[in-house]
Amino acid sequence: LKIVPAYRVDTIDGHFTNVLTGQKFAINDYDFIHQHKISVVYTPIQGYSLYGNWGRTFQAGVSADAFLIPPRSNNLGPSLNHGWETGIKLNPAKWLEGRIATWEQTASNEARRILNSASNDSENIGRTRRRGVDVQFNIKPVSQLDLWGTYTWQESAILKAGAGLEATQGNQIDHIPNHMASAGIEYQIIPELRFSMWGNYQSNYFLERTNTAHKFGGFIVANLGLA
Repeated sequence: LKIVPAYRVDTIDGHFTNVLTGQKFAINDYDFIHQHKISVVYTPIQGYSLYGNWGRTFQAGVSADAFLIPPRSNNLGPSLNHGWETGIKLNPAKWLEGRIATWEQTASNEARRILNSASNDSENIGRTRRRGVDVQFNIKPVSQLDLWGTYTWQESAILKAGAGLEATQGNQIDHIPNHMASAGIEYQIIPELRFSMWGNYQSNYFLERTNTAHKFGGFIVANLGLA
């Protein structure tokens, strides 16, 4: 059994200078940002480990919103992210290892860049949640052959929308696919020649937070290589 607690404190300083006008603007006053974390690993049998971790991270202002640039005069506090992950790690033999995990993260007031903003501005979309399941494996049955794969299912939700965005409450966050996967095989045919084949998959996602338009952005990419 291993238990690892941790505690971290951040503070941020700086300013923005408009070189066209010579004006200086202070960065948001985030004060001291306190983050506590703990992780636990339990190995009841050699090659099988149960693990879990919980902690806090943060997200500071994005782009122009990191600074007190008029007309905004009020400091934006950091978005505090609380998350946990728990799962099992498998390594029962030298030729096999894997991981199965479930996780969740909530953000108190997630900040996002506004796409195509002329002033490089951002917005707070509100309290959000992401959660999902990860599966990963690596197999090496013989010295010349490697196989690997990963799969992630995830969902996102706006738990409490920011001011003026009330209609998006309960919707999915834009640009977050629900499914992602990758897999590959590598074979050393002879010492001078290696064959590889691998691919990536991503599902469609909403392009905006009203979730009224169709989903886009999904793809499958396959690769073949000889080296």
